[in-house]
Amino acid sequence: MMNNSSARLIKTVKLMGAPLILAILLTGCGTKEEAAGLHQTGTVAFMLNCDESAATYFKKALDANPEFGPSYIMLGDCYLREGKNQEAVDIILKGFEMNLDEGQERLAHRKLARAYKELAQPEKALEHITIYTRMSVYQEKFSPQKLNDTERFVAELPLPEGHEVVSVSKIMEDTIKARESSKTAKENESSLLDMFDIM
Repeated sequence: MMNNSSARLIKTVKLMGAPLILAILLTGCGTKEEAAGLHQTGTVAFMLNCDESAATYFKKALDANPEFGPSYIMLGDCYLREGKNQEAVDIILKGFEMNLDEGQERLAHRKLARAYKELAQPEKALEHITIYTRMSVYQEKFSPQKLNDTERFVAELPLPEGHEVVSVSKIMEDTIKARESSKTAKENESSLLDMFDIM
């Protein structure tokens, strides 16, 4: 003997059809793990220069989980390779609205700098390459090769006459000072808190 709930469910399935019920149940069921797997596959395709396949996997990752920020950033990189610079900017900026870790955010700024350079917006390109440089130095991810690439990028920017450009080395130097100052402040704060714990 069935209760009323079971009888109603069976009647609904008969009326609506099993495929529709299944679609309703599966809507919005994409998981972060599913998105991460699709993203990882897209990243491999991207590294193999299979941009169309990579873009497809990044889009599928976003279908599975529209809040999976890294796929927005990498889809933007695919658009950059295809010369779709405005689309790249739009999708990367959407990625900034999602939860990105520091490394993903750093790389997103580099990609935005490239896109703005291609869109003939050198001031915006300079802004984002500066943020990328500061984040790279602060996170200790700035190798000599990245320094050379960034210096070349800045030198190639067609900035308006009279626009002051701070050298990449100066940005690095200032960021290192700020990082050290921040470490010292944290150490002093920790020492002060330890002193109060003793009392």
